[in-house]
Amino acid sequence: MTYIIYNFLWRLIDYFLSSYLNYRVKVGKENQSRLNERFGKSSISKINKKMIWLHGSSVGESVAALALANSMLKIGFKKKEFHFLITTNTLTSSNFVNNKIKDGFPGIHQFNPFDHPKYVERFLNYWKPEMAIFMESDFWPNLICKSSDHNIPTILASSQMSKKSSRFWKGLGNGLAKKVFKSIDLVLAVDPVNAELFKNLGTKRVRSLTSLKSIADKPKINVEYIKQLKDCLKNKSILLAASTHAGEEEILIQLANNLRSKGINNSLTIIAPRHIKRSKNIKKLILNAGYDVKCRSNNELPSKSDYFYLADTMGEMGSLIEISNLVFVAGSLVKKIGGHNPVEAANFGKAVIMGPYTEKCNAQINDLLWSGGAVKIEMTKNFKNIFIEKVISLLNQPLILEDMGKNALEAYGYAQLRADEASENLLKIYNNRNLIL
Repeated sequence: MTYIIYNFLWRLIDYFLSSYLNYRVKVGKENQSRLNERFGKSSISKINKKMIWLHGSSVGESVAALALANSMLKIGFKKKEFHFLITTNTLTSSNFVNNKIKDGFPGIHQFNPFDHPKYVERFLNYWKPEMAIFMESDFWPNLICKSSDHNIPTILASSQMSKKSSRFWKGLGNGLAKKVFKSIDLVLAVDPVNAELFKNLGTKRVRSLTSLKSIADKPKINVEYIKQLKDCLKNKSILLAASTHAGEEEILIQLANNLRSKGINNSLTIIAPRHIKRSKNIKKLILNAGYDVKCRSNNELPSKSDYFYLADTMGEMGSLIEISNLVFVAGSLVKKIGGHNPVEAANFGKAVIMGPYTEKCNAQINDLLWSGGAVKIEMTKNFKNIFIEKVISLLNQPLILEDMGKNALEAYGYAQLRADEASENLLKIYNNRNLIL
């Protein structure tokens, strides 16, 4: 009954969808020339190859989708036979995927259609994918159910679900939830906890593997920029604060205060804010605390006496990780963010430290903690002070940081093996759709 109601609601709002999309165009969230894709229409011709469809909502899920696709190509889905259809929901993710396609990835990008039954049918009838793979936690009832109705093997990969979401699905009753989760051929969950949640919702086959975000591509580096930084920062111990949010820079300033009070000036904190538009405020905050600060946007380089360097440009995280001794993966010292992905640092063989708020990246940080490649500060009343003390301690122990970096890189390699295991399972399903795993 709930499935019928769900589709009835889509038919009710059908008349408003065009207006909704036009509004999103005005606020810069949609591509005017590609709105028809939201209604299941293609803006590009099909390719005469078997099509594997992967869906990821935004950039993070797209990273996981491409990681899985590359593993699938390695395991047995050959380039000569297979092509990938990547669907996303955001402009940033579309740009990310299209850049990978320009670099040689065998794929096509389309925006995800609305989950209206008519538009989903139109999408599936045109593309006729050999397999449908939904990344992380972005799964839609009609996309899943109608894929299954078309006898398309339907997979959830790198999948996770909060307990709150699980309760929500159960609260919908047997109609919608039962139809959706029994239509899924296989769930590849990020960990045993998430695997159990999917089992409880009625999914037939569930395996616990890993987060595919754990095998993200290594960011590009600027060799000349790295050389410049190394030349001016000889014998400096470098902490990179990657993707910081409001409230975290204050803690980093307190870290500098502690170092200065102890007469320690051989360390530098590089602050790379999550949102570049905050850079002016961050600079003002540092200056008001009595520190000088150089800015990358002004083509400035830090001096040996500096405690801070503001990396207020885009696309240079790889270079900053490369020259760092310790990477603080931010969004983890303040509430509601949930931490950012520590995998990029691990891929460079760098030690990682995170605060207590890691709910959005638990699978990735747990892998690093297990390997000994990371430190996580637990939630206590004085966790901020504990974080500061731990950073100072680690920066003064280069051999320990080196060992942690090696462990982090090993954890990255382990994640790659689990991704290949996922691809092998997908190949088995493709070769024998009735195979019981």
